[in-house]
Formats: sequence, structure tokens, C-alpha cells
Amino acid sequence: MSAVLVKVKEMFSFQQELSREALRLIADSCQHLKKLSLSYMSLFDDDVIHVINRLGKQLTTLGLNVVKLTDVAYLYLNNCTR
Repeated sequence: MSAVLVKVKEMFSFQQELSREALRLIADSCQHLKKLSLSYMSLFDDDVIHVINRLGKQLTTLGLNVVKLTDVAYLYLNNCTR
């Protein structure tokens, strides 16, 4: 996975299922990430909140099309700077 992280640097888009642990690792490790698409993933509020808390200040794009989210996770979008 680290080879992909080095090559991509600014954007991740996941078309296949990604584990919750892998998403958290990306959020914790990729502090220069600018664009992230999480569409059609099986995520919960706490996963999205973790991403927003870690990356919300620098993300210019956050793609969300996640069925299991509640209003709580969407309210955290206010913590995104852009």
C-alpha cells in the first residue's frame, strides 16, 4: 500500500471495498491528501468523523455517497475548512 500512497499523494478514490482500519490508516498517515472519494463504501458515522477530524482542514474535495451515515456525520462536514 505504501507504494500507492507515494505515487498518488493528493487524491484517493476507492471503487472497491476498503476496510475501516485501512481508511483510518490513510487518514492518519496522509496529511497532504487533498481529495478523497468514499462513495459506495460500508462506513459508519465514526469512520467519516475520524476522516474529517484528521483531514478536514486540508481537503478540497470529500466525496460521500454512503448509505449508513446519519445526520451526525453530515453535521461534521461543517468542520471542513473548504
